[in-house]
Amino acid sequence: MINSDIIVSAAAEEELSKLIDCIESPVFSIVGGRRITLGYIEGKPVRVLITGPGTVNTVQSLTAAIENTRPSLIIQTGCAGAFRESGLNIGDIGIATEEIDIQLGIEAGNDSLLLNELPFSIVRSSNVDIKNCYPLDIELVNQASDTLVKAFEGKSVQVVMGSFATVSTITATDRRAKDIYKHHSPCMEGMEGAGAAHLAIHYDIPFLEIRSASNFVGKRDRNSWNLPLAFERGALAVLNLIRHIEI
Repeated sequence: MINSDIIVSAAAEEELSKLIDCIESPVFSIVGGRRITLGYIEGKPVRVLITGPGTVNTVQSLTAAIENTRPSLIIQTGCAGAFRESGLNIGDIGIATEEIDIQLGIEAGNDSLLLNELPFSIVRSSNVDIKNCYPLDIELVNQASDTLVKAFEGKSVQVVMGSFATVSTITATDRRAKDIYKHHSPCMEGMEGAGAAHLAIHYDIPFLEIRSASNFVGKRDRNSWNLPLAFERGALAVLNLIRHIEI
């Protein structure tokens, strides 16, 4: 069954709490062992799903949510690490143009971070043949960018489109951060994007990933992070997107 609602998913409750507070007539439920909130935002039906961290949790949660009722759009959100080279600052917004699973491939054999491409596809659809890089619908990405640039106009918030790196091992050194940027040029690092993009391609569901930077990728210094700001900005971005996007 196809529904007209939008699913918004994130790894942690804190990343979604401000968005859930905006839901009209909320109904709280459990789907696939995961917490989900159903309701409306300015008359538009939404489902807000807390998946848990990582690609496995994300794919399991989203599959349970969409298997019987497919949404019109999936939005993956939350906080993320920003690569300094991207120009993003803490609190800025990133919109994924593609999801790169940087730990999927064949070991190069020369201690290089860059992996060789797999000799087989991970997923195929009518117009994509995926090895480790999941392209997003550029028209939908551009529409999201236009919407959010207008929404944050005059508020000292950058909105940047670019590649997102999906990792299973969180980057914790400046050297590795520089190597990742050298090879892949991503603007943000997260743990769920490739899994959500894989599922969206498999089920042929429109997909976006919108995140706010809570920290810079590299050496971990929790004193320099700003999670509350990222949670607030990320929720505001998704809220504006739901209000204005046409799908």
